[in-house]
Amino acid sequence: MKINREDVVQAALTVERWCKKNRESGLSECDCPFAFGMACSLQYFNAFPDEWNLEEHLRTRGLKDE
Repeated sequence: MKINREDVVQAALTVERWCKKNRESGLSECDCPFAFGMACSLQYFNAFPDEWNLEEHLRTRGLKDE
């Protein structure tokens, strides 16, 4: 099976949505396969996956700034 860009986007959206539904606010242990106690291996700098705002970014990709 060859994975393409859209497959990766869909997987990231699924992770973001799951995290929004299941992660408690603040630093607390999370029942997530990417969590190591209170640390999230998918955390990008100071943003947990539920704060990525991928849907907003994907909705506006390809649009020119005016």
